[in-house]
Amino acid sequence: MEGEEGGGSRPGHGRSASYESALAGRSGVGEESVEKKARSLEVAIAYGCFFILGACILLAWNAEIVAGAYFLARLERSTWETSYSSWVALTFTTGNLLFLAHANATQQGAHLGRRISGSITTIIVTVSLYIISTRIKEINPDFFFSALILCTIILAASASYLQNAVVALSASFGPTFLQAILSGQGAISVGVAGIQLIAAYTSLKPSQALTNSIPSPQIPLSLLRRALAFAEDPEPADGVRNSAFTFFLTIGCFAVFSLLAYALLLRLPLYKLVIRSNEDDSSTSKPSSSRPPQASLRAVERKIRKLGIAMFGVFAITLSVFPAVTSSILSVHEEGSGGPTWSQAAVFLPIGFMVFAVGDWTGRILPQAKFLTFTDWRALAVASAARIVFIPLFLMCNTSASAGDPYIDSDIAYLVIMLLFSLSNGYVSTLVMLAAVVEPSLEEQEVDIAATCMAFYLTSGLAFGSFISFPVRAAICHCNPFL
Repeated sequence: MEGEEGGGSRPGHGRSASYESALAGRSGVGEESVEKKARSLEVAIAYGCFFILGACILLAWNAEIVAGAYFLARLERSTWETSYSSWVALTFTTGNLLFLAHANATQQGAHLGRRISGSITTIIVTVSLYIISTRIKEINPDFFFSALILCTIILAASASYLQNAVVALSASFGPTFLQAILSGQGAISVGVAGIQLIAAYTSLKPSQALTNSIPSPQIPLSLLRRALAFAEDPEPADGVRNSAFTFFLTIGCFAVFSLLAYALLLRLPLYKLVIRSNEDDSSTSKPSSSRPPQASLRAVERKIRKLGIAMFGVFAITLSVFPAVTSSILSVHEEGSGGPTWSQAAVFLPIGFMVFAVGDWTGRILPQAKFLTFTDWRALAVASAARIVFIPLFLMCNTSASAGDPYIDSDIAYLVIMLLFSLSNGYVSTLVMLAAVVEPSLEEQEVDIAATCMAFYLTSGLAFGSFISFPVRAAICHCNPFL
């Protein structure tokens, strides 16, 4: 899949070459018009490929958190019924932090092509296991939870190495293609949540009750299935399993599509030209004695530490309640009480994720308006800390462990809180990142290191927030949050 120039060494090593400089002088005067059209088409295709690869980076995380209704049905009445989402979030974010650190440390000289194709292939195989699980009626909850955690670790590793390789590859093409990756990451959250919402809603529509009552094709009862299934094990409703099947199948197909997009990128003349130009720049770079002094990681970190703490706070607060607490918030309409279809847990939970995805993506776009942009670290620190108000607000909603009427007895109010929560997450985190890269005290050669430091603060905030979700959940259930 890598092709002749599939990234055996790190692109961007030395002086990075953008696609504009690589294309300079490529055409003759008589061919200028035709060549210009060809260039535009190649650039558009390459941009689309990086957009798809960026979406694939967050595909694993979104697959884990959006399929909560299916996982909950599998773990019903088990020890892990109320705590599984905290364990999944903690496992993924901690694994992501560790694997990403290793990927960054070993990036020099790594074969980026193998990292990209290998990571996507691993995601495809892991998602295939989820697809198979939806065709089995009964699975022992303890076995399913163990398999879920193992798959989460594998997906975290795949996402980490994929992110490292794709971002490093985009460095050779210039900032426009890095923006394509970020846009893809924002779009995939909305897309995945939308797919799950549609799949869940269509599976539970009254008009399809007859269809859903017809048994779907099942895996033949084998020795493996007998080992997994027991009479007392929960059996998710056909609608829940069919919805999860459609969801995971779509996720798997998109991962395959991402692999094909990467193969297309490798075959573009633009790709080969940019990589070759980058290698030429590296071979003709200045002697080490005349290069500017290498920036110190510790010195750069000190310059953006206050902004890093603000970034840490944003995602620590977000992960302390999302999805660990939000996945336990149900509609105020009781299940089976004749309420609307969207109030059923299998549909209501994806609605919450959809609202979060749309709000977060919108928040990331808002800083493009200059009048909504500010970079003062004090204001950003206040904005980051102020988001802590969302923790008690979510705890006052209709969680599955609520005793009596909740303080916030309205589905609309809950969704508005979720919208503001996600909007502030995307908006404040984007402003903090912007402030870090334009920090006046940074030298030109320190900007990339500053961005790396901010990414570390972000990932650390995710991991810390996942751990904090356990005591937050304990405040709801008044129980051992680890079980």
